[in-house]
Amino acid sequence: MLLFILWTALMGPLATVQAKGSCYAYERNPYVLFSTYTPYEFVHENSDDRVDIPKCHPVQFWILSRHGTRYIKEDGIKEMWSLRSLRDEIISNLDKRQGRLCTQDVENLKKWTPQAVLTLPNDLTPQGYRDAYYLALRYKSRFPTLLNRSYRPDKFQVQFTDTQRTTLTAFAFIDGIFGSTVDIELPQPLSPDPVLKPSDYCTAWDEDVNHNPDSMKEANAFLYGPEMQSVLQSVSRRLGTNITNENLDNIYTTCRFEKAWHVDSVSPWCAAFTKDELKILEYKEDLESYYKRGFGNEMNKHVGCPLAKDLLDRFSKLENGETQPSGVFYFSHDTDIQLFFTSLGVGKDRINITHSNYATMARRNWRTSLLTPFASNFAAIFFKCDRGEPFRVQFRLQEKLLRLKGCPHNRWGLCDWSVIKKKYGYISDTCDLSFCFKEMTE
Repeated sequence: MLLFILWTALMGPLATVQAKGSCYAYERNPYVLFSTYTPYEFVHENSDDRVDIPKCHPVQFWILSRHGTRYIKEDGIKEMWSLRSLRDEIISNLDKRQGRLCTQDVENLKKWTPQAVLTLPNDLTPQGYRDAYYLALRYKSRFPTLLNRSYRPDKFQVQFTDTQRTTLTAFAFIDGIFGSTVDIELPQPLSPDPVLKPSDYCTAWDEDVNHNPDSMKEANAFLYGPEMQSVLQSVSRRLGTNITNENLDNIYTTCRFEKAWHVDSVSPWCAAFTKDELKILEYKEDLESYYKRGFGNEMNKHVGCPLAKDLLDRFSKLENGETQPSGVFYFSHDTDIQLFFTSLGVGKDRINITHSNYATMARRNWRTSLLTPFASNFAAIFFKCDRGEPFRVQFRLQEKLLRLKGCPHNRWGLCDWSVIKKKYGYISDTCDLSFCFKEMTE
């Protein structure tokens, strides 16, 4: 804090333009962990090497994927367009040497124009299609005995929610697995869908958690706490104008979406932030999701159980010799995937994240940038083995091996099915969403 006061005194009210070396435009390693708007390109496993496990062969591939990169929602599009007037004010003040952006960042801001139109709110982007298409190609390379096959309706099950972005993501994934010429009859999505989108199905959760002001207490306390207020003041100085919380949110949202839409380009609005400030903004997002969809509320794990039950029940049928598809492909949304993770205990920390422990939670497990970026995916592969335990499971998150708590560490990330049943079997036995519908009272 003392250093900050000294810096302010030395710089005075009129800050000078930064040197070229500190330009965001020239940053070789920008911070791109933007919570649920994180581009998938920066967080997934790049290897597509075939998975060959001695004495074991895969018998089912189960995947739950979020839709790929999407356009901004309708209100967000209007807010993005409203940035033009703020941009002009910033440029005018920077020309008067009020503010602190380098020459190239200023030039990029001058050339900026909104890249969203009202006709495409929430729809999948071209990058979103690529996210799912190449995800499918990589998994096809890893598990060719399961996925490098001709399509048959009894061998592959595809299901998605009732939105354009998940539907088109499913088609992109199918394109990567089977090719664009394959003729597939896909089921009509359910609305509401108690398995893929329990957040829409469960009215009790929507009222008691999602729209309960108490769920925002920690995020709001952080918003008006010292870390976020420091970000607000710093961005105001950097841009040469007084920035409100609403401005800050709008700038951050635009920065994130534009980077996700064009992964090889820079958004001029990202120049408003330092890496440390982006980490603070990321934490604010995590606080909201933690209490609305994560471990901050006990109801969340119960709402997220249907997908976990689906996975466990399918593997149990395979153990019992019942016929199952080789591939099960589900496409949903970040809210429901977070609820599913909460049900399984994925991303659980030893203590709750709160508005007051940001400094000690840098290595937290509940980090939505890594849990549910665009095109986030959780895959479970059921193996039959000829040595040791007869059935084992490999889990992958963003294509990287995921070792769930209680599973031994080994080269292949395999966990004995008996361990999984012991740890999670209660979910199959107790999953019941009947609590979602409160009795109507007069």
